[in-house]
Amino acid sequence: MSVASAYAPAVSGPSEARIAFLKKVGLLTFGGLSLTAVIAVVSMFTIAPIVMRIPFAAFGVILGTFFFAHYACRSMVYGSAKVPGFLLAIVAEGISFGFLLLTTIFYAGSEHVAEGAFIVAKGMGITASAGFGMLVYTWFNKSDLSMVKAGLSIIGIPMLVLMVLQFVFPIGGVFGLIICGVFVVASGASLLYALHVVVHEMDDDMHIEAAYEITMKLLVLLWNVIQLLNRLRR
Repeated sequence: MSVASAYAPAVSGPSEARIAFLKKVGLLTFGGLSLTAVIAVVSMFTIAPIVMRIPFAAFGVILGTFFFAHYACRSMVYGSAKVPGFLLAIVAEGISFGFLLLTTIFYAGSEHVAEGAFIVAKGMGITASAGFGMLVYTWFNKSDLSMVKAGLSIIGIPMLVLMVLQFVFPIGGVFGLIICGVFVVASGASLLYALHVVVHEMDDDMHIEAAYEITMKLLVLLWNVIQLLNRLRR
């Protein structure tokens, strides 16, 4: 054995039991995201067009579904109604994403549908790549992220409200672009912390809770990434 290898830091990921737990979480998360996508498409053609015709109604619906998914459903998932809470959160998120898909894909008229669809696909690709990179980082890194947790606990609710406000009543110019960028960074930090907790701290029987946390955080990041991409094309 060489001197270098003798003193090299040991790099190890989670145990086999933990990997089995994470596989369950991954499957549940994939299922949750897939179901959200289906509901979002349905919402885009049914709920969103009707609600968008009513002044200020979109703000109430999106904010209501956001709070329901991230707070009311969270108490269910961490309580005795784990599966119903997870499914209801997915439904709520899917409904709200229908509004985002509608404004993104049909933003500039039917002749720009392909451009809007590309933005959605690009946002999904960016979010998936960022999520994978954060997973790899947290897989081998057990650093304390308590400072990130403290910051997120302060900005959590205000950020959700501002996200909806920025969607319904967008702020133009450079300032609006900066706000969208800040939201992307904040939601990315939230996803990183959630992955850290899931990989290193949650019990092995908390796969539904873990899938809920990652699914919600990925959807928030995706929302903000698409919003930023929309802002850049204006």
